[in-house]
Amino acid sequence: MEAALAGLDPPLAKVLAAIADAVAQVAETLRTASTSETGTSNALGDKQLVADVAADRCVFDALRACGAVELASSEEAPTDHELGGSGYSVAFDPLDGSSIIGANWAVGSIFGVWPGRGFVGRRAREQVAAGYAVYGPKTVLVLARPVTAAEAVAGAAAAGQAGGEQQGSVEQRRLVVQEFVLQPSGAWQLSRPDVRIPPAKKVFAPANLRAQADNAAYRQLVLHWMEERYTLRYSGGLVPDLHHILAKGGGVFCNPTSPTAPAKLRCLYETFPLALVAEAAGGATHDGTGSGDNMYNKTTAAE
Repeated sequence: MEAALAGLDPPLAKVLAAIADAVAQVAETLRTASTSETGTSNALGDKQLVADVAADRCVFDALRACGAVELASSEEAPTDHELGGSGYSVAFDPLDGSSIIGANWAVGSIFGVWPGRGFVGRRAREQVAAGYAVYGPKTVLVLARPVTAAEAVAGAAAAGQAGGEQQGSVEQRRLVVQEFVLQPSGAWQLSRPDVRIPPAKKVFAPANLRAQADNAAYRQLVLHWMEERYTLRYSGGLVPDLHHILAKGGGVFCNPTSPTAPAKLRCLYETFPLALVAEAAGGATHDGTGSGDNMYNKTTAAE
């Protein structure tokens, strides 16, 4: 991990290292944490599990210790928390997939990093880095972080040797997406140095499928995928379903809404960070409205 973060702004490197430390701690905590309800709900109305609260504490502790985080906010505690550092603000969902963890299915964590202080009114594209973790048979951390000067130079040299610029090559991009696997020693091993999503693959993950009952466009879309013989890959967990797309070479995840099946995903804690990762890997995101581009949307106090 240290080598992968070399060349970044030192405070940002501290933040990303703290996220990696938090993920390792959450992975260990989930081995024995209870999946029963605490009897309380968070400020957004979600019932909390013992595991939610434990994971939340792990992340806050790691971010506070790094000294480079001014503010942090989590889905479990959705207010601005002063962490005493300087340089960045971090929003996170400590445990995505609470509804399926009781069945011992893969779950995840999500992180978005903004420069400076605060979240409200910030566009998704203003994030300087983002990432997610998958807690499954392996613990995997995927980070979208800035391309360093050394990587840009090396990418330009490789493109020159190939006879010209390569579409989407490292020197042309602002961010690079990398995958790490947690080792038994507690160290992180770089498993994929440059994760890219190919142009197309017939795999789909249709979340909130109940919405198709009164959302005709969603119903038609699902029928289209079935008629075109797309492969269904859906676990009920946002993070593992997105990771399947990055790990297996493409596909589409969607979460449409309807009058009787409203939205449950939050821009600040979930969709904005994952949109940054997906687009940095060569994918595309859409907010389901006429305005479209997730990356230009802004956070509000309610998100």
